[in-house]
Amino acid sequence: MLKKYHPYLRDIGLSDLQIKLYDYIIENKSGVVIEVKEELNLSYSQVNYNLSILEDMGLIFSIKSEKNKKFYRIDPKIALTKVLEDRVKIFKKQIDKIEKKVNIEESVQGVCLKNVPFYHYSDVNLAVNNFFELIENSIEEIVISSLPPMLLKKIESVLYNAYIRGVQIKLYFSNADFDSINNYFDLITDILSRVKLTIIQTKERTCQRARYNDILVNVGVLLIDGKYLNAINFIDDDIFHFDGFYGPVFVEQSKRFMEIKTVEKQIKIEFPEPIQTILNIIKAKQPIMTRELSTQSRIGGGKLREILNFLINEGIVKEFEKKGATGKPRKEYTLVSKLKI
Repeated sequence: MLKKYHPYLRDIGLSDLQIKLYDYIIENKSGVVIEVKEELNLSYSQVNYNLSILEDMGLIFSIKSEKNKKFYRIDPKIALTKVLEDRVKIFKKQIDKIEKKVNIEESVQGVCLKNVPFYHYSDVNLAVNNFFELIENSIEEIVISSLPPMLLKKIESVLYNAYIRGVQIKLYFSNADFDSINNYFDLITDILSRVKLTIIQTKERTCQRARYNDILVNVGVLLIDGKYLNAINFIDDDIFHFDGFYGPVFVEQSKRFMEIKTVEKQIKIEFPEPIQTILNIIKAKQPIMTRELSTQSRIGGGKLREILNFLINEGIVKEFEKKGATGKPRKEYTLVSKLKI
């Protein structure tokens, strides 16, 4: 339907994936993430993140209900005209960035002195899409240094999916890494409240310092499976540049750089106690019936059902229905495979 407009959509900054999602919303008038995910064979985090970008650009809008968040189309003529007007307003600023953009594009397939493939991005959205792909393919471990809260918000959903798959996540941070953010611990525990991870606060900086365009910046890292090093140049919540490459030796060095710091505080983000209790009982004996689960946890009635519904909807627990000795159906529960509680 919109194929003839695709070149223009690319001109205003949409990726091929975002164009695909925009086409879907325009043609179907609306859509929720789970439906779009199944229809287009994409991951939940890809769909949710990129639909949010389209909404931020003013191309679609959403309404959140108790069950889900539904995205709706806006008349393309109105929406695209508004986007064009906004683009004209910032066109002069874009001219100054042309040279930088060209350098970025040329360096995406760059040559590393250590002979390993690497990437460069100054565009946050391009870098986050790359992070999504790497994190979605993670298997064992993700280690993170202090990073801008804004970036953690953007990758929270894919970190959550990694945790659900059984990936172990550690985050090191130090207040010394920030100039004006004084409540970093509170910020990250709020942002990552759904993600089970270990948070380690250190006395010394977890980020190295470097110069970027004559500015002294932090260099934070996101290390994946002991193989992929992603470096982020930032000051507080302002991001300047991203680099990344495959290099196990450098990943090990970066990980060691954080592990040798003086630990001031170490905590694990867990589920609230009633939820964690239910998970521990299911883990110890699975499959387990509702009645036995209620007896062992001393949680019954509507509260137990509420917790189980939450864990099922989050993809943490599976529910099965079997016939009992009397012929009546009974429900049993197990943890999803690979999940480490």
